[in-house]
Amino acid sequence: MVILLTAAQVVSYIDRFLPSLLIAPIKTDLGLSDFQVGLLLGPAFGVFYVLMGLPMGWMADRFSRRGILAAGITIWCCMTAAASLARGFPALFAARLGVGLGEAAIAPCAVSLVSDRFPRQRRARALSVFMSGTFLGAGIAFLLGGPLVHAIAGLPVMTVPLLGELHAWQLSFLIVGLPGLMLALLMFTFAEPERQDRAVDADSGLQGGQASIAQALRFILKRWRTFGVLFVGSAACVTMGSLAFWNATLFQRSFGWNVRDMGIATGILFLTGGPLGTGLGIWLTNRWIRLGRKDATLRALLVGLLIAVPGFAAYPMMPSAPLAIAALFFAFVGQAMAAAAGPASLTLIAPGQIKSQATAVYYLVISISGQLIGPPPVGWMTDLFGDPARLGWAMSIEALAIGVTALTVLSLGMPAYRAGVVAVEKMIAKGD
Repeated sequence: MVILLTAAQVVSYIDRFLPSLLIAPIKTDLGLSDFQVGLLLGPAFGVFYVLMGLPMGWMADRFSRRGILAAGITIWCCMTAAASLARGFPALFAARLGVGLGEAAIAPCAVSLVSDRFPRQRRARALSVFMSGTFLGAGIAFLLGGPLVHAIAGLPVMTVPLLGELHAWQLSFLIVGLPGLMLALLMFTFAEPERQDRAVDADSGLQGGQASIAQALRFILKRWRTFGVLFVGSAACVTMGSLAFWNATLFQRSFGWNVRDMGIATGILFLTGGPLGTGLGIWLTNRWIRLGRKDATLRALLVGLLIAVPGFAAYPMMPSAPLAIAALFFAFVGQAMAAAAGPASLTLIAPGQIKSQATAVYYLVISISGQLIGPPPVGWMTDLFGDPARLGWAMSIEALAIGVTALTVLSLGMPAYRAGVVAVEKMIAKGD
């Protein structure tokens, strides 16, 4: 089950990162500004991803999570392929909206499934494996997508039956989108686990059965300090990670790299730094769990950001490509640690009957930051500077502003998180 869910995560991130490799030809063919590109990389995907997360979580707490996942995979793969038909900014924007709609299903369903399959003391390891799919997917997108885009970039406009004339970048969407549909059928090859961690909390109206959206939100809002510190830390991780959407453009403008070379280098970084950071996070988390630390997973998130923030702030400003790659490696290691720790931290403070809905709220918050806020300010600042070569400045400014704020909040909010873990354990004991 974990392997299949991780595979779905990989496919989702391949589809999510593909447009970042196609910025140059899309801009040329459609006549877009950097700000419009930022909208495609962020809000176009993030609007439905954010808005549909909570309804998806509500359904996942009640209905077949396998069925919801299969439907979501079908939608996002079809909409990725549909981007090949875009002839202007509105159509491409609409296609990316559809990708976000489909991918809104994966987090609430997958986190809930893994959480119910494993006991609390082993949950962090399993969820870290699932979250490694983000880096594997992004790595594959860059490592294979970069050479693919470079290889077909010189192809003439092709006429495809029923689809008409397709440019090379449109063909890329078609090639990447359709194969993922087979994964939707594989979601029915494992059994759904029995739902766990039912809790009793009179203040929020939880009685051990199913919970409404209102009850889930009431539970979270009454413990806003506990959830807030996690949300801020994870949102910062996603927001800084969204800077990678600009990597193809940064390396082209600053170092003269083509999309193939940049894709291979960035893909290798994702595929090495991601597993290294995930493994380091698992080791630290397990060590702190053995020591009885209730905040073991959140500590891993904090350490990850301590590594990631300097790396993300430094790499866009480096004077040479090798130095930028070196700084980016440390950024990815730290980001992988923090990204894996986020969902694991959430499952320890969210009772079973609201777990999918709490996961949806979690991803709603971090997606508003990472998808809706992340890429556009970089494009806006670059346009404001009036010099495309100042893209690196814009990226570093955003990384520092977000990172320093998050580190401060996490350091001050650790006691509130520990208290929240203890409180939920007592509620689960009542439910049992």
